[in-house]
Amino acid sequence: MHIKRLRRKLYIIIALALVSVLFVFPREDRILRAIGIKNVSPKVKLGLDLQGGTSLTYDADLKDTPAADKQKAMDGVLNVITKRINPTGTSEALIQQSGTNRIIVQLPGVTDAEAAAQQIGRTAQLTFYNLPPGDQPTPIPTDLTGKDLEQATADIDPQTAQPMIRFTMKSGESTKKFSDVTTEINKTGGRLVIVLDNQILFNGTVSTPITDGTGQMTGFADIKTAKETTVLLNAGALPVPVSLSSQRTIGATLGSESIAKSMIAGVIGFMAVVIFMVATYRWAGLIASLALVLYVLFNISLFKLSSITPWPIVLTLAGIAGFILSIGMAVDANILIFERMKEEMRSGKTIPNSLQVGFHRAWSSIRDSNLSTIMTCVILYTFGAPIIKGFAVTLALGVILSMITAITISRTLIQLFAESRFGSKSSRYSGVALTRIKPEKTS
Repeated sequence: MHIKRLRRKLYIIIALALVSVLFVFPREDRILRAIGIKNVSPKVKLGLDLQGGTSLTYDADLKDTPAADKQKAMDGVLNVITKRINPTGTSEALIQQSGTNRIIVQLPGVTDAEAAAQQIGRTAQLTFYNLPPGDQPTPIPTDLTGKDLEQATADIDPQTAQPMIRFTMKSGESTKKFSDVTTEINKTGGRLVIVLDNQILFNGTVSTPITDGTGQMTGFADIKTAKETTVLLNAGALPVPVSLSSQRTIGATLGSESIAKSMIAGVIGFMAVVIFMVATYRWAGLIASLALVLYVLFNISLFKLSSITPWPIVLTLAGIAGFILSIGMAVDANILIFERMKEEMRSGKTIPNSLQVGFHRAWSSIRDSNLSTIMTCVILYTFGAPIIKGFAVTLALGVILSMITAITISRTLIQLFAESRFGSKSSRYSGVALTRIKPEKTS
């Protein structure tokens, strides 16, 4: 039963490895289309320093803003634009204030500057109207605005297969106001009209009063439009109008040569780790190196898959450095386990028992060391400059993934090896002789 369970785990590992190879393959989009998955092309996104992008400059209109409130208004503009283009903090976009009323936005890898400029610079004023029944009714403004909105999410209507936006009002007063408005509309037979910057998002009837503060908007051309609209809704309205004063394409400050050098450094570092592990731990080190290969595949797959999610991981040179560093750190868990295992073997335990005890006793050290690294990454991400955030994200992701590979993949592979006839000799696990420690005689 024990062997059967290990074999089932091995099959799962092989399946995950094959899927990872599918995504790491340079033209994975062709393979995905061949198996029926279309319109999905996961790619590793690179930062401004490696591939360039677009630079947009906006001027904020502060003429009607009191002098004492101008910086507060600019802080609000910066906050809203950041939410619109970098809601998760992983896109490596640069948003900064220049002078008293100027905002500079740099977007890595963006080629459609016009669409980006339009999305960023929209005022995004959200208003709700009560449209009474009649031939030529006049919309009645309500006191509901975008400030009452808690969250909006783009989705597909399961009944019509059409894009829509689900939204939730803030609890308390906002939910009550929405309930009062929908109750009135339902009673009079009117329509609810939701407008964003003078553009109608929704114009429909209200079949029943909505008392829980939730609703949905339909009628979007496609899911992309719905997602872009949710970004505007969630980010909120700009506190003051902004106008685009200039836009330009910026080149990569480092480029392909730096990527090539980083890849060479990564390969050299990876080979050095493999040589050390094999020389020190023999077959166990070879198995750990195999797990390290899977770790690299899983990591690259996650980088690519993140590009088709709302939380893309954009690799700058600092991010690549964090990834390469994580490769070296990924084997520390195996080293702790193998050293514990050697101690148990010297005390006379069988190889399978030594392996089990080694994993158990090394876990607390593995957990604490990796948690301390993750905490450091959180601090760097929270308080660090944008270039440091990329390093923190890739390093933290690598540390988490290395714990998973060490505790699951490495453990499964080595347990299978230890249960085999070939893995029953202690010489397979160390480059030095493992002699049993004899207890000292006491007088």
